[in-house]
Amino acid sequence: MTLQAFNSSQAVKVSMIEPVRKLWLARAVVPDVDLVWNGHGKASSISGLLGRTDDRETFEQRTGIPADLAKLCECLLTMGITKTPASDAAAIAGNEALLAFGTEWLDAIAPGAELGMTVPRFARHCMDLILRPDFPLAVHVSPALVEAAGQIRDLWDRELAGQSVSRGEWRGVQRAAMSAAASDGDAWAYRIASFIEGIAWPIATVSHEFTGLFEPMFFNCLMFEETAFMTDEERSDRAHMLLGWKAMATAPRDEIGLVDPDPLEAHPESARVLSAEYLEQMMGRMAEIRAAAQGRKDTIIRETMDTVLRLIRSA
Repeated sequence: MTLQAFNSSQAVKVSMIEPVRKLWLARAVVPDVDLVWNGHGKASSISGLLGRTDDRETFEQRTGIPADLAKLCECLLTMGITKTPASDAAAIAGNEALLAFGTEWLDAIAPGAELGMTVPRFARHCMDLILRPDFPLAVHVSPALVEAAGQIRDLWDRELAGQSVSRGEWRGVQRAAMSAAASDGDAWAYRIASFIEGIAWPIATVSHEFTGLFEPMFFNCLMFEETAFMTDEERSDRAHMLLGWKAMATAPRDEIGLVDPDPLEAHPESARVLSAEYLEQMMGRMAEIRAAAQGRKDTIIRETMDTVLRLIRSA
């Protein structure tokens, strides 16, 4: 089924967006990657309020907007705000340039627009960024990962040009991405490797899983901006922390999801920087570093929002 935004009606668009705008400006709506509609003990998300539902299919039927696009837009907002739940609403703080995106993405949607390829085209943009020589994390991305990412992009470009790509070609690229991710041991590369491995599918099919893969990678990229304000020792500790997170995320689990033995036993430095004692000791210093890096992070988030807006407007 092809979705057409706002039932191809400007009047419908206005009637749906204006109530959202009113509550968003009052900071009574909280961005969330899930559709959240009131009645569940939480403030509604922007998309939940727009569609007045927490059901994906109902949201799409009522709004004509792909739920995966809404999820991506709210994901970007969650990266740039802080939330402090209150008794009857939710206080939201953040850079006004980022908060403006809360309704900008809705305003950018033309009635009748078919937005089904917006998230896939954004995925293509992300792959471009990873492959750029000036990508901030470029030195942490192995040649094998770069090659796999390039192969994925090449197949996507063929598909976007209307060419046929065989299942055999995709299986070959998927194997290459899986092998590259499995062999990479760089602390900063894990989330990028997971993104490249997970996104290695025909471009028309990537929307549903995209934000789940993008969110941790984007968070990782934002966190990397903090290293510019760290000492060498702090940068080393951060790398050990990332390796610890990777060890816990990839450790085998039993039938009820428990990890045994403790994966950090093989990573004593990771265990040290993930200990409650270390985290409490460094709490104040980490807050200073986050504050120092916030401007750089906000710039990256806003630039990413602007890319999404361009893709929405071009649909």
